[in-house]
Amino acid sequence: MDRLIAVRYRFTSLLCFLLLGLAPCWAKAAEPTSPLVPHGFEKFGSRWVFPDEIDLKRDLDSLDEVVRRTVTLKRQIELAAAENREHWQMQQSTNKLIDEIAAAMRRNAVGTDEEKKVQKQIDQLKKASRELRDGVAPDRLGGQPHMRAMLESLTLMHQKAAVLIARVTSQHEEIQQQYQQLPQEVSSWIAQHEETKVGPLFSPEQVDQANRKALAAICLNQVPLFLHGKQKRIGVVLNDQFPSIVTVEANADRLFLTSNMAFSAGLKKLGPLESVNLPDGHSTKVRFGELPLLRLGSATLQNVPVAVLQPSDEHLGGILGLKMLQAWNPHFAESGISLSLDSDNQVSTASK
Repeated sequence: MDRLIAVRYRFTSLLCFLLLGLAPCWAKAAEPTSPLVPHGFEKFGSRWVFPDEIDLKRDLDSLDEVVRRTVTLKRQIELAAAENREHWQMQQSTNKLIDEIAAAMRRNAVGTDEEKKVQKQIDQLKKASRELRDGVAPDRLGGQPHMRAMLESLTLMHQKAAVLIARVTSQHEEIQQQYQQLPQEVSSWIAQHEETKVGPLFSPEQVDQANRKALAAICLNQVPLFLHGKQKRIGVVLNDQFPSIVTVEANADRLFLTSNMAFSAGLKKLGPLESVNLPDGHSTKVRFGELPLLRLGSATLQNVPVAVLQPSDEHLGGILGLKMLQAWNPHFAESGISLSLDSDNQVSTASK
């Protein structure tokens, strides 16, 4: 009898186990078939979204991180520039005082054995003044190793932000189109199943707010400017994807790109070789073409005429003539470490 009871108990337990295992399958079979997966949706947390929305979230997170790092770096640069300006002004005041004292001493020492001794003492005082305060002229600050390193990092952050803002805007527009173009059967299914959370992850207002916050925090109308020897260098973005460093020429009216820059930006339709003079007077041959888009800080230039250098001139680097900008009124900041742009315009065409 006990053995029979034990067998029945085991059989009942096994039957319950099987029934419990089959219950989810029955429940799943009872659910209506979802059209979400066949139409490109995937599960992200508790919500069904398009894969592009996950990429958009990553880019928005990256943009927020770039903004955070940029704000910190800008503060360091501003403090370094302010400290240098203070030291430079003190140094100039000290040198002026030394010169006044020196003039008085020379008047009394002219024609005597003391003249050389006085001049030596003056030179020693000026040297001590420079070493004590270690300031440099503002227009040379961007060439100092520590400042150049920070400005190059800031340039990279600016370029990353510009690329991310452009990509976020483009991605969100494409995502909106995907939702607008959903088949009627999918839209109806979503409306009938309110318990199923379906994107979008971000509203147009959220994306716009993220972009405006980034633009305000980074201040893209102040373009980092650093020195390479005597050349003033800035960062630009070609076709919203390809960051490049170019030399600024205030009196030139063209954009010169190296062959590598042109290749990276996808420029293929180039004209025949033509002779031109570079801003420094050097004569060379280039091929002319047109760049669809150029970003310089907050300035967006469309359909920009470019002159592409030959591979043998790669060492010359890219050159941006500021006279090419029509509406942005660029000017060098007093600090000597940035190029200021008129930010009233958001889109400008380059001069032809």
